[in-house]
Amino acid sequence: MMELHASELKTKMDDHALESVPENERKSWIQLANNPMGVCSTLLIMLFGALATFTAGLLWGLVAGVICLIVGTIFGTLLGNIARKEGLSSTVLTRLYGFGVKGSAVSSLVFCFMILGMLALENALLYHGVLFFFNMESTLFSVILIYGIFTLCWVLFSIFGINVVYRIASVFTIGFLILLVYIIVDAAALGNNSAGDLLSFGPQFSESTGVMEFIGAVNILIGATGAMTLVSADSSRYARTKKDVFMIAFCGNLMQSIIILIAGGVVAYVGMDAVVQYYVANAGMTVDQARGIVLNDMASFFIILSGAVGFILMFLANGKAQILNTYSGSLALTNLFSALGWKGNRAIFVVLANFLALIMIYFNILSLVESWLDALGVLTTCMATIVIVDYYFVRKKMAVESNSSYSENFNIAGILTLIISTVTSLTLSTANIFPIPFVAATVLCLVIYPALRFYVFKPNLITEQLPKEDLQV
Repeated sequence: MMELHASELKTKMDDHALESVPENERKSWIQLANNPMGVCSTLLIMLFGALATFTAGLLWGLVAGVICLIVGTIFGTLLGNIARKEGLSSTVLTRLYGFGVKGSAVSSLVFCFMILGMLALENALLYHGVLFFFNMESTLFSVILIYGIFTLCWVLFSIFGINVVYRIASVFTIGFLILLVYIIVDAAALGNNSAGDLLSFGPQFSESTGVMEFIGAVNILIGATGAMTLVSADSSRYARTKKDVFMIAFCGNLMQSIIILIAGGVVAYVGMDAVVQYYVANAGMTVDQARGIVLNDMASFFIILSGAVGFILMFLANGKAQILNTYSGSLALTNLFSALGWKGNRAIFVVLANFLALIMIYFNILSLVESWLDALGVLTTCMATIVIVDYYFVRKKMAVESNSSYSENFNIAGILTLIISTVTSLTLSTANIFPIPFVAATVLCLVIYPALRFYVFKPNLITEQLPKEDLQV
């Protein structure tokens, strides 16, 4: 009996990290959509919403959000359907499509860069929120205590697999939305703001909205959209039908690009003066100094506007997301180390994911948000596009049978496409030649990958299906 329980526990912890999800564990979108919806309803995504709407104004920021909703739903559905068919997470999927068995380590590094960066950023925002609420100074003791508690919570709740993560996301997402509505209504009433005022405020960083401000809003939001594509695929591996996959992608992007964008913009707009005055009165800053830093401390808006209720909201928002980030990060790390030759239990990588996030915090990742967003949008877009093009176009064009599989360890075409497209699109953006890097990256992947695959690095094929375990190193 003890051995049976130990076996069941190990299965839950592994959570099919390197194998296909069996049919008897598939779920409907109603169960699975809570995961992508939960991972994006956070202080960090609200910060992106505030930055986008303050850059272009709420209405044009919302237009940018609609564009990201459409793009994210299309990419999420296309990639999610591949994940559903194979039953594999987004990083393990790249062993079959785009990168090769060992080459999938590259895609795992991209995913880890994305998801662990979010884990680190949200930990940092939450840490500053705790200090703000309890009026504490940041000391070595507070760093060890608070980050230690955070890490312990994220590890314990995410270590037992998708079912536990799903239940937490369901409850916390509902609680988050209820408290968010309360805070917005309460803050609007206190500030005598009409609904029209809240939903039509203009740019806060400049006097008018031009093309560059609108493009800036799109670039701010698109990084998280690329991340949502990969996170949705991790949930879609448990989906039953194509409809489930579509709804998972749609709900996640709707929450991120519309609901949380509006919430982040409105909360920041309503609370800006109150938070600035707090910093002026309590930190000895000038008004301009306070305005320059307050958006990087989104937790303070909720605490100043609604006290303890806002503090609870902050934990509901970030707590569930950190559990989901840890879960997805552990899947990527499992594939990364397996591709490099070591198969560890997923539970080990749950701990490692949080340790790496703490290292990122030590190197002050919050100060690199803007450049991190640009790279995030490009890398995740390239990775998803390569897999999608390989699955839907390259294989069909080469008349590869649906029951065959690539046998190579490294798909050089995919790896080179990722590098060339990323470097080129970011260079074009930096030089102000083409200011929307994710568009440039997508077009480059669509052109470069098929060309390299058809004419330069042709695949080695086998005529029968590889067992899933043969895909593992």
